[in-house]
This record gives sequence, structure tokens and C-alpha cells, in this order.
Amino acid sequence: MNKLIGILFIILLGILSAHANVFEHEQKLENIINKVPAFGDVECKFYQEKFMKNSQIILKSSGDFKYEKNKGVTFYTTEPIKSTVSYTSREYRQINSIINAISNKSYSKIEKDFKFYFTQNAENWNLGMIPKAESPSYNYLKSIEIEGNQSMITKMIILSMDSVKTTIWFKK
Repeated sequence: MNKLIGILFIILLGILSAHANVFEHEQKLENIINKVPAFGDVECKFYQEKFMKNSQIILKSSGDFKYEKNKGVTFYTTEPIKSTVSYTSREYRQINSIINAISNKSYSKIEKDFKFYFTQNAENWNLGMIPKAESPSYNYLKSIEIEGNQSMITKMIILSMDSVKTTIWFKK
């Protein structure tokens, strides 16, 4: 019986360490740059969950996602209601600049505003960003976590200062 418990404990420990929190691995930007691929224009499906901590509500939506390097990001939501959100205008300049910097590997544009964290395994990478105190994002954004592989970004988690957690999955 003790042997079985020991084996289960080792397996559990292995699973937990395989899913380590990216924010436990602060990295210098020069160590990350060559590990995250550059991306071109992308069109895919997305699924989003927005968790409002104060009300315990989870808002779910899905639809089509489009990223064009020279234009920005657009979410065409089809469920539960149809809408279009474009991160190309002035009011979304900060979000668009972060996405452009990561997809173009132009991290110097955001290096002054964020601390970087990074983990990688054989198939996937995970990039975490926390705003620095002097950054304009510091007052409204706790963290951004981006997961991907060699062909695309597969997941983004955005945690705001008001504890709203938005998770977006991307699928080809």
C-alpha cells in the first residue's frame, strides 16, 4: 500500500512540475527572442471565457479571429451574439502594440513596460508578461500569458487589476 501511495505521489509531482507556473521563471529578453517564432497573418476560430471574480459569472463567446500584421486584430464573435471587436483603433493601441511586438519579434517596443517570463518544452512555449510599475499598463493589467507552438499562438490569458480573467483559445 505504501509503495502504491509513493508511486502515485511521484506521478502527481511529475504532472505538477510539467505544468509549472510560467511566472516562476523570469527571463531576460535576449534569452526569449530566438525561442518564440515570428508569425504572419492568421485566420482561425476562437473560444473565449471571461471570469468575473466578484460576481462568479463566466461569460462565454466564440467565433472567428483574424490577425493582419499591417492592420491589427479582429474578433468576429458569432456566439452568443454577433459582434465585431477590432484592436486597431487608437483606444486599443496598447493591446495592438503588444500583439504586434510579439508576432513580429519586436520586443524592444514593449521591453520597457514589462517583465518577461518563459518556459518551453519540446512542442510548446509559454510567455508571461507582467507590467512594470512605471508602465501605463500597470494600473489596469496584472498579467498576460501567451501559449503557442511553432505555427501559432494557441491560448492567451489576460488578468486585469479588477480580477477579470479572460482566457482565449485559438484553433485552426
